[in-house]
Amino acid sequence: MAFQIDVLQLRNDSEAEQIRTRQIFEVLKTKATKQETLTEHEKEFFCMAVKISHLDDGVWEDYTCCDNYKFKSIYLAYFHDLTGGRAYYKVKEVGVYKVELKERQTDLQYLYDKSDEWKLIIQKTNHSDQLLQQISVETRNELKNLSNLPEVLNGYWRGGSYVYIFKERAILLHSKYIYCIALEIFETLKNADLILEINSIQIEFNEYSLFHILNRHYAQITKQYDTGKTFHNEDFKPRILSVQLKNILHDIDNSKVLQDKAVDKIGFQQNGIDYLVWTSEKIKSIKGQGRVSYRRLDTFYPVSDEAEKNKLIATCDLQKITNTLSAYVPK
Repeated sequence: MAFQIDVLQLRNDSEAEQIRTRQIFEVLKTKATKQETLTEHEKEFFCMAVKISHLDDGVWEDYTCCDNYKFKSIYLAYFHDLTGGRAYYKVKEVGVYKVELKERQTDLQYLYDKSDEWKLIIQKTNHSDQLLQQISVETRNELKNLSNLPEVLNGYWRGGSYVYIFKERAILLHSKYIYCIALEIFETLKNADLILEINSIQIEFNEYSLFHILNRHYAQITKQYDTGKTFHNEDFKPRILSVQLKNILHDIDNSKVLQDKAVDKIGFQQNGIDYLVWTSEKIKSIKGQGRVSYRRLDTFYPVSDEAEKNKLIATCDLQKITNTLSAYVPK
């Protein structure tokens, strides 16, 4: 039986807590050694413990379940510059140290290899896992957009050039990182957290929804070129985004201000910031039911483009719902 997520949280530094967490670690170590399945949060707990352990518990490379944890840890130290051309820092125990040349070269080669591996994975067009399938489609599209940039087409960043290669690697590694995070997010959510509702219409927040929003609207610092996209502030947390949106749509629905209105485009203002939610009708195959239609949350972002904001204001009336929430009601 898997450990509950809250059980895996470190509560304090008491001796009793050390005994409790060590007992959990021993159970997970046995499973990891046997290469049995661990949940994403069990992997996170176990691999972090391996890293900080002062006992003979081995290293990440001894356990296949630590592959993603190792990748995330190294990626976060280098994502801002994959060329090796600046100073890099890592956390060790309670301190931070500057990465020396030999370790930097080893880490970067590891990331380059992971980039090549991930490129092969996302080229596959028929993954059975929906999260991997959606991430592959989105990443291929982003690589295509990179190839179609004027800088590439006019030869300034020709394919295969130093600049192009590192921008491609940045896209691939960021995609893999989001995949790792998405695995953790979906593990924490209940099915009910992924079903939003307004006007008696259910809207699914699925693998496409999460990856699309994380990749396009939560990743400004990791983008290696101008995407033309807007990025979220701290009001909306990626790990509970579906729950936050569910609650907002619930409040709007209860107010009845959008009653009988179309839900393809839902505009609202939260804490003085304008946002848009886009949804659309899609078709999916369900075993035993065949092809069925459903409504999917396609994307969600803050409105910063002036033309889009002016159109929203011109075509809608802003109606207050609570002290912090208002809805844009189409005229």
